[in-house]
Amino acid sequence: MRSDIVLAWGAAMVISMNAGAAELHVAPGGSDAAAGTKTAPYASLQRAQQAVRKLTAAGLKEDVTVVLHGGTYRLAEALVFDANDGGTEKHSVTYAAAPGDSAALSGGREIAGWRDAGGGVWSAAVPDVKAGKWRFDELFVNGRRAVRARQPNDGYCRVVRAGPDKRTSFAFKAGDVKAWPDIADVEVVYLHDWAISRVPAKAVDEAAATLALAGAIGNSNRPYWVIQPGERYFLENSAAFLDAPGEWQLDAKAGLLRYRPLAGEKLGSLHVVAPAAAGPLIVLAGRADRPVRNLYFRGLAVRHCAYLPPDRRYAGGQACWHASGPAGTGSDLRRAVPAAVEAQFADGCRFEAGRVEHVGTSGVWFGRGCRGCAVVGCTVADVGGNGVMIGAPGHSDNAAGNSVTDCLIERCGQRFFGAVGVWVGMTQRTTVAHNEIRRLPYSGVSVGWQWNPQPTPCRENVVENNHIHHVMGTLSDGGGIYTLGRQGGSALRGNVIHDVPVNAGRAESNGMFLDEGTSDFVIEDNVIYGVVRSPLRFHKATTNLVKGNLLVCGKGTPRIRYNATDAKNIAQQGNTVVEAAVGAAPPADLRSRIGAAASRAGPRAPWRAAIDLGND
Repeated sequence: MRSDIVLAWGAAMVISMNAGAAELHVAPGGSDAAAGTKTAPYASLQRAQQAVRKLTAAGLKEDVTVVLHGGTYRLAEALVFDANDGGTEKHSVTYAAAPGDSAALSGGREIAGWRDAGGGVWSAAVPDVKAGKWRFDELFVNGRRAVRARQPNDGYCRVVRAGPDKRTSFAFKAGDVKAWPDIADVEVVYLHDWAISRVPAKAVDEAAATLALAGAIGNSNRPYWVIQPGERYFLENSAAFLDAPGEWQLDAKAGLLRYRPLAGEKLGSLHVVAPAAAGPLIVLAGRADRPVRNLYFRGLAVRHCAYLPPDRRYAGGQACWHASGPAGTGSDLRRAVPAAVEAQFADGCRFEAGRVEHVGTSGVWFGRGCRGCAVVGCTVADVGGNGVMIGAPGHSDNAAGNSVTDCLIERCGQRFFGAVGVWVGMTQRTTVAHNEIRRLPYSGVSVGWQWNPQPTPCRENVVENNHIHHVMGTLSDGGGIYTLGRQGGSALRGNVIHDVPVNAGRAESNGMFLDEGTSDFVIEDNVIYGVVRSPLRFHKATTNLVKGNLLVCGKGTPRIRYNATDAKNIAQQGNTVVEAAVGAAPPADLRSRIGAAASRAGPRAPWRAAIDLGND
């Protein structure tokens, strides 16, 4: 990945934009007793933050830039910014990487002391794990996410039948599960149609071929989130599963980390990082009466923070919102997987030309009460939850006027598969435009958060000119774009969506899934092809306009699927429908139209040159 180009370009832009502004400098080799100048930089961001607060308390007369020189800044907990840390209506405060430098904020700890344990496995002692002070579910080796040892290595096991309560035990196919000695360390990952559950294992009866769980699968009031015959699951984190190169396993009782190296890796040059900081690393904590204003982060990388659900139990609902109650009793969806960069009540704040990667959380979240904030020209990749989140549920303190533009968002949902690339909640005038969104287990973009057509605060949201592809790779009942609820004045426009496979679960996956209550949308000038099921599907939707789209369908596949929706309420104007086998090249006379749409979609210059889009 060309992170050096992204970071250097963004940082250089910051410095040029803020020419003549007050500058403070930070470097890993600096000193907090220093003056904070370029030649005598501070060592920590916390010390720089203190210096900024002195300037803001005196009243800003100019913009302020905190320049982060190259290196990694370790954070044991979040950097929290409030109204005292931000700018004013006239002046900004910016934290930016120095031109040509790569500056990263990391919540991880390096693990050293590796030795050859025999049998092709390396190991390292982790005393804090043995002492119960640290636990981690992710590991990053030589800059990549390592695979937590799993059974089976590829694919899934299938439930034979559910236990009596359909939530805390099930029967398995003989041989799929065994009474491993470290069963207490094993985690069961259970896949529903559009969400997952993660629950620790408790006990195995091999003779009866039954597995008992330490918590409950799913939510207590959702009948479709229970154990059902034929559904998929896999197991993680037994020493018995450590049989493929690149896998790792943590023995919590012994405080021992095991790793089976990839070909070419050498014991003496292994660089291993595990997340130690829980939750966000950057927090903008404004209040309704005192928002954080004009605080910018540019050219920075954010890495290695974790989300460990309470009781090691995750009962997913949708888009990484999950039950907040104790194990076995939760029935609401009031908790979301947090983000590495998170804001509440922020005005005009930005995360720009940066990276969020190798985290167990979501990426960036401008949440409740955020106005005029933006995520611009960023790469959000290899994250545990959602990529970018805008807004929150509920009808008060709604986010408005925010945007996500010119970003690469990929490989989200690495731990919580119900994740989406961009989630937009109860918001107004949100723009999601010119992004490349790809390689996701569930939907690309999700807009709205009410499952009926009653009026909501959602309105004038626009999703346009995005390139969305290779989504719905693991779960079902979603699409390249997913919507909910009445959203007057909203539009889905100019998007190019392709490579949506057949649904693995019971419900269809589509180019766009316009779900319950979807109303008052204009769906126009989109190009949808390479989708196994219908390009568009409406479910319990009301009035919408479908106009000027190019929809490529497989033979016998309807252009629009109507589920509990009156087709007369879906107006259609000037759409082009072409029948072509999935995987085949589009007809020659339409290739130019697809190519023209693709050239308009995705990141624009100069971001397109700065972000590594690879061959996709």
